[in-house]
Amino acid sequence: MKKFLFNLFCILSVIVLSSCHKAVKSEQHGTATLIVKYDNATVKTYQDIPIQTDETVLELLQSKTRVTLKSGIITEIDGITQIESANLYWLFKVNGKLADKGVAETKVKAGSKIEFYLGEFK
Repeated sequence: MKKFLFNLFCILSVIVLSSCHKAVKSEQHGTATLIVKYDNATVKTYQDIPIQTDETVLELLQSKTRVTLKSGIITEIDGITQIESANLYWLFKVNGKLADKGVAETKVKAGSKIEFYLGEFK
């Protein structure tokens, strides 16, 4: 009976401990560069940021800055807000091209250069 209870305890322990295991991203697969242009004079550049498999642009940005979102759209980076009255919004480019997806849908690839800036939305 003691052996049965001991085995049951071991099995339950494994189940409980494995359910507490937090899912983690896959391993690192290269680096990327992040540039945030707050205005013409203030630019922050983060080079050689390690990226994980399936990491999004939003996750990369959040790893280096404070980000405020509203309905999945960035409204503020490091306290600098978009200026709706002037039609200026936080936009981003990947490797020099304006992104065609949102920050949460765009995956970061090794060697990517991601640039955020306040720009006129057309």
